[in-house]
Parts: sequence; C-alpha cells; structure tokens
Amino acid sequence: MMFDSYAIHAEDLRRVFRAKRREAKKQKREIVALDGISFSVGRGELFGVLGPNGAGKTTTIKILATLLSPTSGRA
Repeated sequence: MMFDSYAIHAEDLRRVFRAKRREAKKQKREIVALDGISFSVGRGELFGVLGPNGAGKTTTIKILATLLSPTSGRA
C-alpha cells in the first residue's frame, strides 16, 4: 500500500492505561481507551473527530501528535 498519498494513516491503534486501585490488595486495573481503530485521511482532505465522551478522541489525537505512544498499532 502506498502511504505517501495519505496525510494521516492509522492502523490498528490500541491504547491501554494501567491504573492502580487504592485498595489493600493493590490490584492493577486496565482501561482500554482505543481498541484497534484504523483510518486514513488523504492529502488535502478535511476530517473531523466526533464521538461521545470517553470514545477515545483525545487519546487518538495525542497519538497522532506523538504526545502519547500507542500500546500497539502504528500511526
């Protein structure tokens, strides 16, 4: 596949945050923010990111801006 025709290409992005619970057992909890999203935006195209609260919009943008690393996948 030719990636130079895309301004953005995301492939199977996944991001899992691990949070510690404040209980005596100190169990670790995983929060899945992104679960395998894929999309492409061509050069010169306009796009929007829409969705309800907690859908992973901010996490996706942070990964695309290289402020956050994905757990798996590539962008």
